Amino acid sequence: MRDFAELVEAESRGLVAATTAIVGDRHRAEEIVQEAFERCYRRWGRVSKLDRPGAWARRVAINEAISVARRSSSERRAVERLASMAASSAGSVDPLAALDDDGIWAAVRALPRDQAVAIALRYGADLGVEEIAETLGSTVPAVKSLLHRGRAALRSSPTIQSHVS
Repeated sequence: MRDFAELVEAESRGLVAATTAIVGDRHRAEEIVQEAFERCYRRWGRVSKLDRPGAWARRVAINEAISVARRSSSERRAVERLASMAASSAGSVDPLAALDDDGIWAAVRALPRDQAVAIALRYGADLGVEEIAETLGSTVPAVKSLLHRGRAALRSSPTIQSHVS
C-alpha cells in the first residue's frame, strides 16, 4: 500500500488544481479527487499493474469533474432563464448578472469541454503534453491543437480582456 500512498501524494495537488479549474469550486474538486482515489484504492490490485496508475486516477477524476461541470452548467442556464423571465416580467435588474466572475478559470470553463480540460490539465495540474494525451486517451498532436485553440480563444475572450485591461 506504500505505492498507493505515494501515488496520492504525487498526484493530489495537481489533480485538485485541474478539477478546480473545471468545476470552479475547490471544495467540490477535493471531493471529486478523493472519490477518484477511493475508486483507485478499491481497484488497486488491477490499477497498480498499469504502466501509469496516476493516469488512471487522473482520468477518473477528470471524467467526474466534466460530469459535475456539465450538470452545474445546465442548472445555471436553467436558473438564468428563470431569473431573466422574472426580471422581464417584474422590470427589475437580473441579480445573477454579476455571478460566476471567477476571472481566468471562468473563461476556461466557457471553452469547449475538450479545450477546457486540456487547459486545466496543463496549467492547473501542471502536466506535460504527453501526460495530458495519456489522460485524455488522445494523441500528442491533438492535445497540442486543443491547447493552441484554447489559448487563442482565451486571448480573445472578453473576460480575459477585462482582466488584462
